[in-house]
Amino acid sequence: MQTMQRSFGKLLNKAPGDNAKVSVLLNDYEDADRVLAKLIDHAKAWRDSWVTLTNTQLGIVSEYEGLYDPIEGSARTNGKAAIPTPELQLNRTFKLKEAYADLGTELMEEIALIDSRVIKPATDARDCIAPIRKTIKKRENRRLDYEKAQDKAIKLQRKPGKSAKDDAALVKAEEEVVRAADEFQFADSHLKETLPPIVDAAFRMVPPVLGTIILIQNRLLGLYYTTLHNYCEEHEFPSPPPPMDEVIAMWSGAFNPVKREVESISCIAHGKTVRQPMHVIDIEPPSPEGRKASVPSLNGFRRTSSNLIPGNANGNRPEPGPGPMPPRPKRIPSSTSLASSNYAMANNLGVPTEFTTASGYGTSPGASPNSLRPTDYFSNSGPSRPATASTIASNISQNSMVLSQQTPSGATAAASVIGKKKPPPPPPKRIASMAKPEEFVIAQYAFAGQGAGDLSFQEGDRIRVVKKTGTDQDWWVGEVRGQKGSFPANYCKAA
Repeated sequence: MQTMQRSFGKLLNKAPGDNAKVSVLLNDYEDADRVLAKLIDHAKAWRDSWVTLTNTQLGIVSEYEGLYDPIEGSARTNGKAAIPTPELQLNRTFKLKEAYADLGTELMEEIALIDSRVIKPATDARDCIAPIRKTIKKRENRRLDYEKAQDKAIKLQRKPGKSAKDDAALVKAEEEVVRAADEFQFADSHLKETLPPIVDAAFRMVPPVLGTIILIQNRLLGLYYTTLHNYCEEHEFPSPPPPMDEVIAMWSGAFNPVKREVESISCIAHGKTVRQPMHVIDIEPPSPEGRKASVPSLNGFRRTSSNLIPGNANGNRPEPGPGPMPPRPKRIPSSTSLASSNYAMANNLGVPTEFTTASGYGTSPGASPNSLRPTDYFSNSGPSRPATASTIASNISQNSMVLSQQTPSGATAAASVIGKKKPPPPPPKRIASMAKPEEFVIAQYAFAGQGAGDLSFQEGDRIRVVKKTGTDQDWWVGEVRGQKGSFPANYCKAA
């Protein structure tokens, strides 16, 4: 009995299956499986990319053939004879398609080797090491059973005042520990014997597969370069190609004359597009809702293909703001500002802008402001008269004379050329002022005055409120650094 208890004590004090050595084997197995899985996935993506590249380039040269050798119909309604493609370019296009068709056939034969020499061996290797995962799981289950039986036996041994029933349960638990230990030892030893050779074989097959991938890739590139080199040699193209600087110089020499010829057309040279950059990004700051310039000018209008569009006084687009700001509240124009606007409009209607200069060639000397409409450059029935300084000056004086004889309704008709404005909203109700202590606000955004009587300030300025309304979505009167003026209340926060 004492001998049996000693043997159980040795068994209970022994570490379960030397887990440190087995864990290394399990990590190696997971690494091998992970390497094979990545190898299979990347090989499939590599194969698909080559197939797509081959089909795409063959489709491109087929489109070239259709462009250079179009199929002419028997009935043509436009009456223009098609200009045939030069024989040299046509032969080069046909030969290029033939070369890419033969190249595609050869590439597909090489691409098929990816499946048989790379993907299939790696897939078979992964399938071979997959069953060992069941052995690993079985060994883990045996280990859990052994630890469970071991914990049960330890609890019964440490129980004080054991009865006969407890002694019988302890004997049974010790027998269960022995049985679970034997099963765990068998599964553990089996795993230690079978797993290392399998992991070693999986790692040893990776270098040959990588060597096959390199060989196939070199053959694919070699077929491509050989086909292109032979085509260039046959049709007198430089192989290898010249430096990029020479290619750009040749292209510029052929492109710039055509560019200058197109830009010399009058409707393009005097249009707005020629003065814009190649890439125009439409980024504009938020404009105030109802805040208009105090002195509108027709110099800010430019000609488009169908209508008039407003711009700045110099014809440029407004610069984007430093950041998003809340829209300023609407301001109701006073009678003085409206009168000054009409006066400024009357003074500027006769000034030759891009629109008046371009369209002044086809207008009669007695044209009224209501007849200023966009004209078509290509619909002149007779020869155009060249513009001189005298004709432009006469047009200016006649337009000013006609405008001076207009009634207020005539000014309204001239303003309709720009576009009817919405009627101003009703003025906010006045709130009776009461004697209050001085109130200050802090500017959250910088504001530059856009008209007379506006208060300019910078971000962080402390503004004394002189006059305010019942809402911050309005214009208040304030004072900063000794200057008084109106400012948008929603640009500030309470101090």
